[in-house]
Amino acid sequence: MYLIYLDESGNSGRNLADPQQPVFVLGALVVEESRWKPLESDLERALAAHLKFPKAESFEIHATDLRNGTGQFEGVPLAERLALRDALLDIAHAHRLPFVYRAITKKRYTRWLEQTYGSGVFFNPHLAAFPLVAQVVNHYLHSLGPTELGILIMDENREVATSIERSVRLLRTDPGSLNLNRIIEKGFFVDSRKSIVLQLADLCVYQARKHEEAKMGLPAKPIDSKGIAKMSRLVHQGPESFADVLRWISQHHKIT
Repeated sequence: MYLIYLDESGNSGRNLADPQQPVFVLGALVVEESRWKPLESDLERALAAHLKFPKAESFEIHATDLRNGTGQFEGVPLAERLALRDALLDIAHAHRLPFVYRAITKKRYTRWLEQTYGSGVFFNPHLAAFPLVAQVVNHYLHSLGPTELGILIMDENREVATSIERSVRLLRTDPGSLNLNRIIEKGFFVDSRKSIVLQLADLCVYQARKHEEAKMGLPAKPIDSKGIAKMSRLVHQGPESFADVLRWISQHHKIT
C-alpha cells in the first residue's frame, strides 16, 4: 500500500491573471506504507535539530513562510531556514520518495476556457491538474507490481474537495487512459498541521512552482536554486495526456 500526499501551490482563486502567481502546480509525494514511520521520525528529528525555538502544538511548515521568514519563521535567520529546507528535502531523497507534479500555466489555461466555453467562465485549475497527476501515479503503481494500491491524502481544501471526490469516483470507471484502477477509497482530506509528511509535500510543490516560474522566464532568485535542485532529484515522470483531460473535464464537470 502506498500513501499519496497531494498539495498545491500558486492558487490565486478565480484570478487567473495574477502576475505574481502565473503558474498553478499540483504535486504528489508517494510514500510506501513501511517507510511512513521512519520517514516521520527522520522529519521530526530534523525539526528538533534545526529549530531554535519551542515548537508550538499548532506549528506547521509552510513553504512560503520558511522561504520568506514569515509566520512561524518570522525572525529566523535566512541561513537557518535554508538549512532546514535542505535537510527536509534530503530526507525525502534518502527515503527514495517519488514526486509527481503537473504545472498549469494560467494564461494558456484561460485561453482554453474562453475558446471552449466563452468569456466569464471559471474552472479551478486544481481539477485540471488532478487527473494528470493521478494518471502518472496510477501508472507508477502499475509498474511496481500487479497488486500495488494507493490512497490519496490531501490538505483540507473546501473549494475543491467535493469535485475531487467526484473526480476519483468517475476516473475509477473511465474506459480510457485516465482510469484510476490502483487508487482505492475516496481520498482523505486532513489538517496539514497534523501531518508532517503532507507539509513535506507542500515544500516539494512550492519548489516545483519556483522551478516552473523560472522556466517561464520570471527572474530566478538564488534563494530558490538549491531547493529546486534538491526537489528535481525526486521527480518521477510518466505518461499523461492533457488533451484527454480537457475532453474529460468538458464531459463530466460543470463550469461555473
